[in-house]
Amino acid sequence: MDSAATVRRTVQIALLTPYTGGNLGDAAIQDAMIANLRQRIPNAQFSGISLNNENYLQRHGTRAYPICAASGVSFYAMPSDSAVSDHGKKRAQGFGASLRLALRRLPGVPSLIKLAKPLLQRAAGELRHCLGGYRFLRDHDALIVCGGGQLDDEWGGSFGHPFALFKWAILAKLAHVPFLVASVGAGKIEAKATRFFLSTMLRAASYRSYRDKNSKRAAAGMLRLAEKDSVVPDLAFSAPVDAVPNSTQACSLAVGRTITAVSPIAYAKPGTWPSSDRDLYDRYLNELADVLGELLERDHFLVFVWSARGDQNVMEELVARRDDNFKARLLQNSCFATPANWKDYLSIVQEADLLIASRLHSIILGFLAKVPVVAISFDPKVDWVMQDAAQADSLLQIRGFTASEVLQAGERLEFHRKEIVQHLTRYHQQVVETSASQYDAIARMAIAQAGRRVATRAGK
Repeated sequence: MDSAATVRRTVQIALLTPYTGGNLGDAAIQDAMIANLRQRIPNAQFSGISLNNENYLQRHGTRAYPICAASGVSFYAMPSDSAVSDHGKKRAQGFGASLRLALRRLPGVPSLIKLAKPLLQRAAGELRHCLGGYRFLRDHDALIVCGGGQLDDEWGGSFGHPFALFKWAILAKLAHVPFLVASVGAGKIEAKATRFFLSTMLRAASYRSYRDKNSKRAAAGMLRLAEKDSVVPDLAFSAPVDAVPNSTQACSLAVGRTITAVSPIAYAKPGTWPSSDRDLYDRYLNELADVLGELLERDHFLVFVWSARGDQNVMEELVARRDDNFKARLLQNSCFATPANWKDYLSIVQEADLLIASRLHSIILGFLAKVPVVAISFDPKVDWVMQDAAQADSLLQIRGFTASEVLQAGERLEFHRKEIVQHLTRYHQQVVETSASQYDAIARMAIAQAGRRVATRAGK
């Protein structure tokens, strides 16, 4: 067997993402990276470093390790503290026990330990996690921060994902594993600690790219070197859509009528979103309900579909605000889809003539389905993708949109549907071509590292 074949058979790649399994866009990103790298490294093995090991093993990779040590950070946690891998755990526990025994022998220290117990427990958990993470990484050939809006501290604050990125960048350096940042997006970056963690992480990366020019600008505000980095659109655009099944359920129910898909969002809903705003959420539901009522008057068939589990109950709340007559008509002229994965979402949406959505990946997957989209934007990242795809004419803002504006945007899209579909097809192809060079570069770096690893072992 030649050396190139040996390297290709031994490439181990870890993908890092704050993904729990509940967001279909995050799943599409993982599948996109895995599918495209497998085209270039057929026998590569993939590991996940995420917020849900069980989900990652079931859906994507062969190994998994928790992204963080504790579950005490709001909106950023593993399913339970027990999710920490046993990989390296016993060694860390032994060290921690010895340290505690030595400290208890010092005068006055036991009482201090009692007061500081929560902090010490957190520190011990971090130590176990770091030791296990280091051991987990040592036989990998690349650690990739894999797409998504990862430059952000809204979900969990500075010591949520920003700290996790910082920690894994350091662990990768200690383990001599190339640390790569691919097509990430920027969101809320305000705290000084967040900027420190993210700038250190970016500096440690041997490759960096961003999903849009605005995210690149945000990164350059923390690290001037980022000004020279690449912009490569969201990885979900390069997901393997050739394997998406065709669905005819909505078409058979619509019986020739216009099909409008609706993918609502639980933005600002108290208890489900870090920055809650009950008035804003209520207004969103009321305006969207008015949109649905008018679409029913126009004899549209409605398909309700979600791309994140947190949005599942939005439609129930929306319908509950209307009278029994509205509910009866809605039940007779709609269907509620429950996608098991992003391919299901795509299969459902591609039957539609129009999509009304708010989440970034609800929209991107709509573009992949070649369906015109009315975007009710809750975040600048939605504005940016609509602008990049030249679809800003149907972009509205969640804080000020009205039902009539949604309906008017839908009418414009319906009138220009043929041209829009052609444009989305060309845009998708351009993004795939741009992404190909990134996948080529990442594959070369992983293969080179695997070659060095094989050579090192052979020399021992």
